[in-house]
Amino acid sequence: MGPEMGWMQWLIWGTGTLVFGAIIIGVFIAAWRASRRPPEQLSAAAHVAREQALPESVQAELAALNRRKDNGQLSEVDYEKQRAQVLARR
Repeated sequence: MGPEMGWMQWLIWGTGTLVFGAIIIGVFIAAWRASRRPPEQLSAAAHVAREQALPESVQAELAALNRRKDNGQLSEVDYEKQRAQVLARR
């Protein structure tokens, strides 16, 4: 058999293993946090929201309406009516 590992080799191996594990856990946490983040608005919608300085709750409602319209759950007319109602409540 070959020579056994000394304490320095064990230290290097253990440190490398811990760093590798920490990187893997960090990637998983970053992916999990990204999945919980609300979807980004299209650039034109984000520009309008910045111009109007809309609160985050209103932006979230508008984003939800936009997703419902994109998924075919709302017609254009219904979307515009509900969007106007949300902006009027602001």
